[in-house]
Amino acid sequence: MIPNRMDELARERAIFEACVEEWRRTHLGSFVLIRADEVLGFFDSLSAAFDEGTKRFGLELFFVQQIAPPNGVNMSLFGQ
Repeated sequence: MIPNRMDELARERAIFEACVEEWRRTHLGSFVLIRADEVLGFFDSLSAAFDEGTKRFGLELFFVQQIAPPNGVNMSLFGQ
């Protein structure tokens, strides 16, 4: 993975962390797809979010994470 993409993944993670409290009120249980500085959507399942990410970006990296309760089990995925 190239260093610039690692920086981008860190920014995507930062977007998630900055917004997760709000999203818990509106999208709890959903999976969010983020690429670069853009939130691309919320999906009912990991497979739906991953499918959309691979449809848009192919083999390039993208960020998917479930919006879970604060102390819940959380699933993350970096697609490539």
